[in-house]
Amino acid sequence: MVEKVFERVLRFQRLPIIRVGLITCRGNRRDIPMVFDTGATTTVLRAEFAPLLGAATWTEGQQVPVDTVSGRATAYRFMARLEVLGKVIECPVHLMELPPNPLYGGLLGREAIFERFGFGFWESTHELLVTANP
Repeated sequence: MVEKVFERVLRFQRLPIIRVGLITCRGNRRDIPMVFDTGATTTVLRAEFAPLLGAATWTEGQQVPVDTVSGRATAYRFMARLEVLGKVIECPVHLMELPPNPLYGGLLGREAIFERFGFGFWESTHELLVTANP
């Protein structure tokens, strides 16, 4: 059997929320709590973050249809620089109107991010295990 080694254990309460740094269009960093979402193909941010990406409005991005838990919706695609668990990654993000939630500002999806890490997930112990060297 293959053994996997993880350098970090991230404990969580109800949702696996991790802090992600959004590198703004001005080069500043804005920390955003995000849900670690293995079901999200692309990272999703609230529409209100458009100015941090250099856009006056969230609809300036490329319009894309997306499938969500609630059904089909419209998102707007941008490229962003995110610092995830110590790695700066250039990746696509979708801006959408999300229901307000004080706990998180978006969903951390798989595209261009998950391939750079190895993850283990234990729901019963509320642990997300991470390796930066998969």
